[in-house]
Amino acid sequence: MAALPASRRLLLLLRPELEPCLRSRALNPCSGRARWAGGLRRAPPLVSCRRGFSDEGGAYAAKNSAPDEQFLQLSLDEGEGDGVVPGISESVLKDAKKSAIELLAVRAYSVSELRKKLCGKNYSVDTVDSVIADFKSRGLLNDGYYAESFSRSRWQSSTWGPRRIKQALRQKGVPEAEADQATRSVFQDDRGDEDQASHGLSEASMDHLFAQASKQWLRGSSLPLEKRRARIVRWLQYRGFSWGVTNSIIRKLEAQHPP
Repeated sequence: MAALPASRRLLLLLRPELEPCLRSRALNPCSGRARWAGGLRRAPPLVSCRRGFSDEGGAYAAKNSAPDEQFLQLSLDEGEGDGVVPGISESVLKDAKKSAIELLAVRAYSVSELRKKLCGKNYSVDTVDSVIADFKSRGLLNDGYYAESFSRSRWQSSTWGPRRIKQALRQKGVPEAEADQATRSVFQDDRGDEDQASHGLSEASMDHLFAQASKQWLRGSSLPLEKRRARIVRWLQYRGFSWGVTNSIIRKLEAQHPP
């Protein structure tokens, strides 16, 4: 079975009932509509946690990918027949939806980010509100899903902690409730043991963090102990981990990697 491009995999996660259509299109990636900028466009690469979100925009696709035209057409076709919104030109509304889909075909956006992008294209507030409401109802915009995907990507690829992830999500306009739920889903499990209650991280998350911190610890093997310790403290604090987590990791590093 051919691998789906990133944008269609995103749509599939949000709209599983579209799987037969998406899968059938994936079997013929070199169709006439798969041409971009005058030449045959390669299928976008699969999303990886390292490349999934760009530093500038939280992208859920490889940087600089051209919009997936099949995703664009499918989403526009699905939205046809929605009717005219009072006070908004039908052609303007359709153009705004097309602009939104072109943006989403390249990467995922939070509701706030997409709103700013559309307002930046000089669409009226009413037009933007209508597009946002329509896309949320169709599952093309979902701050909860966006927040969890972003959190998991930053944790697995860059070892960001809950605090830094929540800060980044707030800057992207994600509501506090969605950000909290996303970080809990990524960093905690259902067991609720004592360590998880005190640190906010599950045993598996602490093990992963310790493995990454160990690499940093060993890289500074030539440094005096105090400088090695300070280096790890800065590394953990910069990534948004609490003092409780930092102290626990430091003690474990010193016990398992004595000078």
